[in-house]
Amino acid sequence: MKEKLIIVALILLSLFTINAYAWNHSIELGYGYSHDPNQIKYNNSGILLTSDLLSLSRGRYTFWSITGALGQWHSTAPSHQNLTTGAVSLALRLYPAPHYYPAYLLGSLGPALLSSRKFGVNTQGSNLTLQTNIGLGMEFKSFDANLRLAHYSNAHIFSPNEGFNVLYLLSFGYLF
Repeated sequence: MKEKLIIVALILLSLFTINAYAWNHSIELGYGYSHDPNQIKYNNSGILLTSDLLSLSRGRYTFWSITGALGQWHSTAPSHQNLTTGAVSLALRLYPAPHYYPAYLLGSLGPALLSSRKFGVNTQGSNLTLQTNIGLGMEFKSFDANLRLAHYSNAHIFSPNEGFNVLYLLSFGYLF
């Protein structure tokens, strides 16, 4: 019985989706919230605006692009509570079954500029760092929803390297 319900749900969901390859650009706005893994008694939250700026390559199961991101983050730590970030990244969307279900895995990595070297209880060795995003999502016609992790660190290039994370970042976007 459960298998039949799952099949019916997938068929109904497919009525509201299109092929994963019908767009070249996107814009997404997300909100995230999580505890600070370096100091569990504090929380990190904020918004992240991302956009696929330039399509690089489209394969049967992949979509490579250059993305831009602007973030505004807040910490509940007693000092250094606000941080603004800007990043440009190489991004990949991997579609495991693009002809049946437009779900995808996403990943991106690129340089980021931080407005301050300190955020909450975390300190970076430089204002120049790396932004990493990993997650999963689904496309619905011209819309997109994904859940991702945002991570900022300097990959031990500078000292200290007390990166920070927003573990649960839910984004909604428009595909065009």
